[in-house]
Amino acid sequence: MFKKVMVTQFMKKFFCCLSMLFLLTALLTGCGTDSTFRKKKAKNLANLGNAMAAEGNARGGLKNLLEAARLDPDNEDIYQEIALVFRSLGDYPLSLKYFRKALELRPDFPEATNNMGTVYLLMGDWNKAIKCFREAAEDIKYETPQYAYNNMGLAYFKMGDNKKALQNYETALRLSRSYAVVYLNLARLYKEKGDLKEAEANYREAILYRPKDPAGHMGLARLFIEQGKTKEAKASLIKIIKDDPRGLEGREARKLLAILQN
Repeated sequence: MFKKVMVTQFMKKFFCCLSMLFLLTALLTGCGTDSTFRKKKAKNLANLGNAMAAEGNARGGLKNLLEAARLDPDNEDIYQEIALVFRSLGDYPLSLKYFRKALELRPDFPEATNNMGTVYLLMGDWNKAIKCFREAAEDIKYETPQYAYNNMGLAYFKMGDNKKALQNYETALRLSRSYAVVYLNLARLYKEKGDLKEAEANYREAILYRPKDPAGHMGLARLFIEQGKTKEAKASLIKIIKDDPRGLEGREARKLLAILQN
């Protein structure tokens, strides 16, 4: 009888412990499922926000990105996307705030460091911009350092240091020969120096790698206009109108073409 009571008590304790274990497992699983759900929802909202911002609805996109950050507050990528939207809206202090949030979560985030530098560049704070670009460029984990070198070149160009600007542009091209934006920046540098032959050559390089981008054709058109090469300028402007009929460059090309035809 005594043994039977002991066994019964043991079984009760065993089943009680087992029930508690199942309950704890269920609670932990539930928490994990809730966290996974929130992260998934945050990712979907971030993707939607980025798409809206890319289509021109920056404020609508920002609303979704901020909600995504609320759901997944430890996601540095979301904070960077928010910072980029604030940059596009011209709200540089808030853009910097969110870049800093991203970098607090992940200090070794060269993409965010480079992009934060572009905000300082837009603000005209060349030294802070260069510091960010150099830090990003020297990070061995940064897969596209040519972006940082190009941006650093632009910062030096804005400062009036054409020698250092040229050095950084050339480094960017050594890393990525087809990086068309560098050729555009080089063209502007040579144009300012009065070397129109080199300016034209670099505009043509930009067009070679990005033939549909109106920036290269517009730069070339303006260069031809300054030189009195009306026929060549018209050809470049017609190309822009064909490739970018409703864009800003396309509208500007129509205005310039109308002036040349009068």
